[in-house]
Amino acid sequence: MKIAVMADSTGYLPKEMIEKYQIPIAPLSVAFDDGKTFTENDNVPIEHFYQKMASSKTFPTTSQPAIGEWLQNYEQLRDKGYTDIIVINLSSGISGSYQLATQAGEMVEGVNVYTFDSRLAAMIEGSYVLYALELVEKGFTPNVIIEELLEIRENTGAYLLVDDLKNLQKSGRITGAQAWVGTLLKMKPVLRFEEDGKIYPFEKVRTKKRAFNSLEQNIFDKIKGLDEVTVFVINGDKIEEGKAFYNHLKETYPDVNIQYSEFGPVVASHLGSGGLGLGYFPKKIIIN
Repeated sequence: MKIAVMADSTGYLPKEMIEKYQIPIAPLSVAFDDGKTFTENDNVPIEHFYQKMASSKTFPTTSQPAIGEWLQNYEQLRDKGYTDIIVINLSSGISGSYQLATQAGEMVEGVNVYTFDSRLAAMIEGSYVLYALELVEKGFTPNVIIEELLEIRENTGAYLLVDDLKNLQKSGRITGAQAWVGTLLKMKPVLRFEEDGKIYPFEKVRTKKRAFNSLEQNIFDKIKGLDEVTVFVINGDKIEEGKAFYNHLKETYPDVNIQYSEFGPVVASHLGSGGLGLGYFPKKIIIN
């Protein structure tokens, strides 16, 4: 038995980790009306994407990897001698990536494909990849690994801070927001990934400082009682602001493993400028 672990690009794993573990990545992409497309993992600076989004009169659209992309990856891994492939995907509540990866797994011959719906995104999704690799190295079978990931999924979560709901509303990635739209004025929305993998409104606060406080309070309440946990600050384009929040958390909770990461074009297209996430994963993950 030879097991590979792969993922779609929205896990935003550091490039050096992708290269070190030779993790196959199926990229998602973002397209604008003028034909300009940003494909994740194409090494285009993320600043260029934010500049394009700011100057565009329309909201961009995102696309998951085509079924042929998944099939090609599976066949290449099979031809390299892999007998089993574990695939970690972006939440099925906000993308069709998981469904297409699963369909392709049912079509390919000569290799067993096990797809896993992370029900989250960014480095929480990426953490599943790294933890699955760790379990492969320990000699666990694919079925046991999937069972472990499902159990872990019960103790993961993320809250999001956005400057406004325009991008999420336009893309259809937020559920139950109708009552909020038009009533926010200058208030800052705090959102949450729910158990179904969808994003829902959680709280409205009047300042961004209070929004940061809400993320902090809710996440650190959630992780009480977890023996081993990693908290991720998942930042967008406000680099100084996000790193200041990260440094604050590091100083305030010195006994907690807190890591800093950033998201790419697909998540940025939904959250817009000023977006930030705070998530947790019930295992120790080191990326910094």
